[in-house]
Amino acid sequence: MILLASKTLLSGGFFFSIHSLYLRGIINHKSIKMKKILLALILFPLLGYSQYAASSFVTLNEGMGDAYLKIEKLWSEYHKEAVKKGHKNSWSIWKVDPTGYEDKIEKSRIPHFMIVETFATKEKMDEEFARYDKKGLANIRALIKKKMKGKMSSSQVDKILSKNVEKERRGYLHQGLAATPFTGGSLKPGDKMQVAPMQQLQDDYEKFETEFYQKIFLDNIMKGNHRWWGFTKIIGRTDNALTFNTHAAWNIGIEGKELEFPQDFASQKIMEITDAARKMFNPTTFELVYHEE
Repeated sequence: MILLASKTLLSGGFFFSIHSLYLRGIINHKSIKMKKILLALILFPLLGYSQYAASSFVTLNEGMGDAYLKIEKLWSEYHKEAVKKGHKNSWSIWKVDPTGYEDKIEKSRIPHFMIVETFATKEKMDEEFARYDKKGLANIRALIKKKMKGKMSSSQVDKILSKNVEKERRGYLHQGLAATPFTGGSLKPGDKMQVAPMQQLQDDYEKFETEFYQKIFLDNIMKGNHRWWGFTKIIGRTDNALTFNTHAAWNIGIEGKELEFPQDFASQKIMEITDAARKMFNPTTFELVYHEE
């Protein structure tokens, strides 16, 4: 993305005058517009809105795609129970479209799948990962066998779960900073999502997303152009994870629809300032395979 704003545009006086013009425009909207937004929040609640999330990017050994999905299908039995007990809000597996993937290290590390788990609190996230110790994994395997009784033998479960399919797994912990209501019904296999890595360049970057872009995406949702937008901050990562990304924008669009962006002077200037406050990398497209919530 081209950085259009100069340092003078980032000075406090200019920014706040532009920001004030923008806020004044919001206040001057007709009351019917505000009523529509409030109605949207009532009719389209977030799907298990979560404050925290964990994403894992899985690179497989050659030819192990089907074997990996068999493993995750068995693991879905555990995740159903975890969601039911309130340990997590949701779990999903997404297939990666490698086109445009921003891997700054080596092409061979491009992942094949992304796992996303969402949580109401950081405490619940920490508690869930504590269950993945040696004893916890044994308990999970026992639960899977119990759930598969009559459908698959214990030895078959062991054979599938013990297969060495992964070449690498790297993970990130996210804190949710902003999100729109989720529209268009529940997620289903085949749904597409785009995730754009962001690199923060200035201290005030987050407020441009939470105070400006969130409203743009909400307006597009109201017009039927979009399903959902979210903005997260990375608060932790594995040692082997990529390090250039500090935040991420998550988007679920509507096929055949294009986003509309405001063309007024104040909004255009805020977009220019935002371009200088962060670097946005190519978004990666993901296709939903499994989902539990």
